[in-house]
Amino acid sequence: MDLVADLLNATQSSEQSIRTSAEQQINELQTSHAPDLTRALIGIGSSPAYAVPLRQSALLVLKHTIARKWSLQFEEFTGEPLTQEVKAQVRAELFQIMRSSERRLQALAANLVSKISSADFPDDWPELFDDLMGLMRSSENECIRGALVILKELLDDGFTFEQFATIAGPVFEALYSLSISDTVSPKPPPLIPSSNNFSLCNQIEIATKAEVIDAVSAALDFFNQVDNATQEMESFVANSIDKWSEVFARNMTIQVASAAEGDLASSLAGGYGVLALKYNTVKAIQRLESTFPSQSQAAVTSRLFPAVWDDLPTSVALYTSVFINSESDDLDLEDPEGVARFIRLIPLEEIESIRSCAQERKEIRQSVKSSPAMVERLMDLATLMSQISADTEEDYKDDPNSFVTEELSLSTKYTCRTAASDLVSEFSDFAVNPIIDALASKLIALASSADGEKRQQQRLLKACLFLLEVTLVQDRSFGKQLFATPAIEQMVQIIYSGISSDDVFLRARSFIFAGTFSRNLKSLAATSPASAEIAEKLYDAALQSASQDSSFIVRACCLLSIQRFSSTIPRSRHKPTQTAIVQGVNSLIADSADDTPSLLVDALEIAIKISPDLAILPETQIVQLLFLSAAKDAANIQLTSDTFEAFELLAELTEPAHYQKFSETAIPPLVQGLGNATGNDEIANSTLIMSLLAILVQHAPSPLPAGLVDYIFPKTAIILMTSDDNQLLQYGSELLAHIIEHDPDQLRDWKDTHGVLQSTIANPTPNGIEVVLSIVARLLNPSLIDESSAMCIGEVVSAVVDKYGRELGSDLLGQLLSATAQRLEAASNPLFIQNLVLVFAHMVTIDAEGVIGFLADLEFSNSSGLETVVRAWLDNFDVFRGYKEIQLNVLALTKLYQLHDLRVEEIVVKGDILVDEASKKGVILTRSRAKNTPVQYSMIPAHAKIVKLLVRELGAIPSDSGIPSRAGIMAAAESNESAVDEGDGDEWEDVFNPADIGLTMNGLSTPVIYLIFYRANSRCLELKKLARSESFGDDASASDPDDDDNTTRTGGGLFNDKGGDESTNELLIKCLRDICATDGREQFKALVTSYCSRSELEILERWQTVLL
Repeated sequence: MDLVADLLNATQSSEQSIRTSAEQQINELQTSHAPDLTRALIGIGSSPAYAVPLRQSALLVLKHTIARKWSLQFEEFTGEPLTQEVKAQVRAELFQIMRSSERRLQALAANLVSKISSADFPDDWPELFDDLMGLMRSSENECIRGALVILKELLDDGFTFEQFATIAGPVFEALYSLSISDTVSPKPPPLIPSSNNFSLCNQIEIATKAEVIDAVSAALDFFNQVDNATQEMESFVANSIDKWSEVFARNMTIQVASAAEGDLASSLAGGYGVLALKYNTVKAIQRLESTFPSQSQAAVTSRLFPAVWDDLPTSVALYTSVFINSESDDLDLEDPEGVARFIRLIPLEEIESIRSCAQERKEIRQSVKSSPAMVERLMDLATLMSQISADTEEDYKDDPNSFVTEELSLSTKYTCRTAASDLVSEFSDFAVNPIIDALASKLIALASSADGEKRQQQRLLKACLFLLEVTLVQDRSFGKQLFATPAIEQMVQIIYSGISSDDVFLRARSFIFAGTFSRNLKSLAATSPASAEIAEKLYDAALQSASQDSSFIVRACCLLSIQRFSSTIPRSRHKPTQTAIVQGVNSLIADSADDTPSLLVDALEIAIKISPDLAILPETQIVQLLFLSAAKDAANIQLTSDTFEAFELLAELTEPAHYQKFSETAIPPLVQGLGNATGNDEIANSTLIMSLLAILVQHAPSPLPAGLVDYIFPKTAIILMTSDDNQLLQYGSELLAHIIEHDPDQLRDWKDTHGVLQSTIANPTPNGIEVVLSIVARLLNPSLIDESSAMCIGEVVSAVVDKYGRELGSDLLGQLLSATAQRLEAASNPLFIQNLVLVFAHMVTIDAEGVIGFLADLEFSNSSGLETVVRAWLDNFDVFRGYKEIQLNVLALTKLYQLHDLRVEEIVVKGDILVDEASKKGVILTRSRAKNTPVQYSMIPAHAKIVKLLVRELGAIPSDSGIPSRAGIMAAAESNESAVDEGDGDEWEDVFNPADIGLTMNGLSTPVIYLIFYRANSRCLELKKLARSESFGDDASASDPDDDDNTTRTGGGLFNDKGGDESTNELLIKCLRDICATDGREQFKALVTSYCSRSELEILERWQTVLL
């Protein structure tokens, strides 16, 4: 034992060599002398002769030893298990440790008991429950507390539901007896009489009683984890609800001693037990209500809700006296027991309990709604909880960005203020007018009162404005007659007084409230012209203060207020608004951080909506400020997403005639910001810029504005040829694809006359096509670029083939497509596979036979090109995403199937997952077993997998999708079977046929050049055909609203068109009907019967009205 103790001490040494040596020796002992090591460790852990840190260390090492040497059920198990004699010693000593007063040791021992019980109970450790109950019967609080810690561990990770069901009765009886026992201090109300015979000590500490209630919560949580509780168990719990609700209600009446003025910390000393009990009781009430909502309904309504409601004023008063009105600093530092934590949490949890009860109980909602006194009382308490303390305001002044974060509801902290606002917001669902009346009356009373201390009165005034704004900002309050005219006048006076106050936070709160208040005044404009005048005056004040107020906080709140105002202000006021926003953003951007840049981006988006034509001008600075705001934290996903949305809005709203000016304004500062992208910040900024440039080009007219390629392409090409950053390469590839699609001529004519790419390309003066091919070659090279970085290469390949196919010739095109197919051979990322597969899916929709011939002639190391593409396609189709992408895949797979080409049908692909024998026998599949047992699949022909995939996709359609019933595919087969032969009746055939102009893939002659004409004649003809097909009920001869001839603007790339779910569903049904019509009823039935699973056959059965 002494040797082990020395090794444990050595593991805590400050010298790494000593630590490493000791750890290695312990590991060797675990392997060669596990029984002796285990005895030594449990001996040290249970002996008071050793220091607590060493005992902790012993138990931690013992935990690792048990995992490796105790039972085959543990994943970490290796070697021979410990003997039963050693195991018995460990189990006995662990229960001795649970009698310790040292909570850290108790927690570790309880965790070990739970770990062991998962393997040993009940077969090898039948006495566990008796030992546990023995601890709970002890006269020592430490033993009771230890038993409760074990019980919670067992409930969390030890017991199965079946095991718990056998002991639940005695456990709840023991917990109930402990919960109603006398407490040492303070003296509670008279005891609830107990009718059970459970023997325990006459008194327990109230902190221990709090642990009892926490164990009850754990037991209720355990029920939540069980899907199907037995009827006996539910009956047992239902019968226990009445007495437990009485315990909970009684606990809520126990009060902590009042805090004395000037000696707050000492006056709260000893209050830990009471506060912990109340906190745990409120949590238990929530668990009871959520776990057994129907059984607890009567108890909640008659006993528990009133108990929490009655205690809320007390807990709120304690909270405000400690954290709002107290001048005591660093209370938490003077509070080693954690009293302050409970003072913060109890009112928060009580509010949550009230909110939950009202949400689930109609009678409670009705009671609140019909009682002005209840609403008034609740609003008084919510106002108290919504106050911001003086210390917090000082913190906000030191860090104004943190105030913006709170104001935007983006803080991760859930405070009493947050809970109060959530409560008011949810209660507004059913009592909006009573809440507004109560808050308005309170606000007016506070503003007109001369009593009380000024700072405290202002805190309440700000809190009331905050809650009233929370209520009014919701759509349910908009447009209603919310106030009588005298009340409106008083509100306006309060606002004017607030925005002229010396108090920064009152000023800021008044401006925010003014914006929301004015929006609600809009409904009065017709009957009260003065309302519109009031709104405009308040708006002017916000515009002025947005840039001129001395406070960062006020200026930020003015920008937020302007967003609320903007929907109510006439068009004549838009230009001043745009100017004020720009000035306000300019005044804040230098010091903005955290979530403030998001506020600035939102404000700039308002400025864009006001006047897009003005927003693109360089003098407005909107584009520049948008980028500077996003660059404050370019790695912030939410911020960059907001920036992309605002920038895309500007691009969409910019008329084609003005796009040249937009480009001249936006591109220079963006391209200038593209650095070498070496550091993390530079990479993030370059990724942001590349994304913005991609958006700009995506929405640009075709051809692109003159000179755009000269400005953008060189730096884009350098990054794509040199960078290894995955996001930078993804967005760069997307940008490159957009450039090729929108203006292939301008890119073709570009030449590297300045030699900017000479270090990356052999040709000293390459043209645009040569540079693009070099980029594609790099992105398709798996040894240079990983799959994540090349995620968008498929779009580039399709664009190159589309626009430059004829110029490249058959050899280069063949190499390009061969490299694309070969990259699929080793691809594993489903999104990367989808991007590459879509290249061939487009090809199949035009000339499926030619594509098959081309791919079949490609020979790779392990398979042909056709096998590579088909397997990758069918094995990953289930995880493909995007409506338009799925539409394209469904269309292409249907065409592939209808060829009935033996070269496709002979390809064997993965079918359904095979269940192994162990799983059939009910053996639990652990992580280690799953790692050593790879998933096995049945193997089926490719054409059968195509049908299975289409049927699975059909199963994803909701039954209430509204798709009209029509003749099923079997009916179509019966009526068309005799008339259908290969090539006839293809409703997707377009007037353009590649073979008509000699463009086929037979013999590898000019492969896929048809894509050039396919896109040149009509963009995505096959996809647009489905919009005219009979499945949409439209006349096929109707004009195509998406025809590119009708507009000079193009959409966003080959794979980025947005599709509708309904159109996907209709296309899917049509494809299945046509497959059946082509095969014939009997052949189709034989195929699905042979290869479809039971669930897939059930899908077909469910859709028989439409399909079968």
